[in-house]
Amino acid sequence: MLTKQERINQLLAQDDTHWFVRWWIWMAGLIATVVVGYMAPTWLPFVLAISYFPYLCLEWRKTKLLLTFNESRRYTRWVYMGFVFEWIGFVAILSMFAFYHAGVVSIQVLLALIVSLIVFSILTPRWLDRFILMFDDDHVTAKVLSKTKEQRNTEHKTSQ
Repeated sequence: MLTKQERINQLLAQDDTHWFVRWWIWMAGLIATVVVGYMAPTWLPFVLAISYFPYLCLEWRKTKLLLTFNESRRYTRWVYMGFVFEWIGFVAILSMFAFYHAGVVSIQVLLALIVSLIVFSILTPRWLDRFILMFDDDHVTAKVLSKTKEQRNTEHKTSQ
């Protein structure tokens, strides 16, 4: 098992290697949204949902890295559960847009479902992080990782 600082260092190293990929995903999604929105606006919601898929690939890489930190079955199960929730969100978004385009749900219902899914996708990782911390004291939460990134960026800016 690794210490908390070693885990933070590995997560930061992975984040440093993936910043370029994240930037291009964002740019490609933006360009695809503009082009499809202009050419065929009815397909725009699907483009927005599909542009979420590369994010899932990055989350999978993060999940694989997290799995190397602790070999406990309990830890492994709950880390996988976090990724499963990401997939459920992705499938739910695609399903909601498909139901809307098929005329099964109205725009008001679609918006209510999207808002509830956003709340679910924000609260679930926080709940999972807190739960994992109960049995793995060295688990790195998203909050700790973001504070470390912010601190590192502040130190980098002041040293220049």
